[in-house]
Amino acid sequence: MLQTTIARVNEEDVPRLRSWLSSLSSRTDELRESYRQQGTRHELFFLVRTRRAPILVLVAEVESDEHATRSFLHSELPIDVEFKALFQRISPEEAEVELLYDSTRFVEIVAA
Repeated sequence: MLQTTIARVNEEDVPRLRSWLSSLSSRTDELRESYRQQGTRHELFFLVRTRRAPILVLVAEVESDEHATRSFLHSELPIDVEFKALFQRISPEEAEVELLYDSTRFVEIVAA
């Protein structure tokens, strides 16, 4: 299942975000444990530049959306605690996101 998070980011916080994401390459054991607990298979982080503010788009492939979200929110792993704190700091306001199309139902019909 794909899970997407979209948030506006303060421009002055973009270097902090880049630095934290770069640090993940030296924290592979922690990252693996976080992924294991959340059922995450793959993550992509995109920074979308707009006139108003940069937008962070996080796309993750997870076993279960509900489990991944619940596990992340309750995680006490240092890597997850740090990311939650960073995210709250760099994204002071939520972006309004509207799902316009989801092919899940169509794909299930075709596969049947």
